[in-house]
Amino acid sequence: MIPMSQERLTEILTCWTTITSAHTQGGERQRAMADLVSRYIDAVTRYIHLKVRDQHLADEVLQDFWAKLLAGKLAGADKSKGRFRDYLRTVLHRLIIDHYRGRKLQSLPPGDLLDTSAPDEDFDRVWRNAVLSRVWSRLETYQAATPKNRYATVLQLRRDYPDASIDEISERLAQETGTPMTPEAFRKNLQRARSKFVELLIQELKETIHPTSNEDVEAEIFDLGLGYLYRRYMSPNEG
Repeated sequence: MIPMSQERLTEILTCWTTITSAHTQGGERQRAMADLVSRYIDAVTRYIHLKVRDQHLADEVLQDFWAKLLAGKLAGADKSKGRFRDYLRTVLHRLIIDHYRGRKLQSLPPGDLLDTSAPDEDFDRVWRNAVLSRVWSRLETYQAATPKNRYATVLQLRRDYPDASIDEISERLAQETGTPMTPEAFRKNLQRARSKFVELLIQELKETIHPTSNEDVEAEIFDLGLGYLYRRYMSPNEG
């Protein structure tokens, strides 16, 4: 069950809204453009370097992408097309193809870039890592803004020491933070941290897909290969 109320949907600024704002005049443009760059600079850079093995050509493609974005030439994003990541992947595919053809290179890089409907494991992996990174940042921000909150800390400790017992990890937490926490309290915090992580993951994904129904979000979670994480973090008995 998706743990986010429908009322929250009206509060979410989607990527579609952001890219539209980034291509309009006014005070919102600079903020929206900065948001787009900060969100996708890592994913775009990693993907281009995966697909384009030539360092100089990869740099050219990257420069072309950011130049087009800053010049307002990517305003054709249409949320009715569904997922923002599909739109972004199509844009990057076309840029790579154009640069290869412009250099009159004999063959494109590995993978069928001409068929944007075909699965692209490289892009999905890069996007998945970027999504998880942003969700972790959201969780850390939530912890920093919430007095006595330890969600990010306890979840990171559980990830760092997957085979340790709750008693051992709660003791390590006390050593690192100087704040004692009983194993039972640690277990409850871990459950709440996982629930918050899933909530923030859902919020992140709702900003990149349209429509944003519970079914669409769940489909996106599993399409990105995050089903294992979703099932585990939604299980109240997981230690």
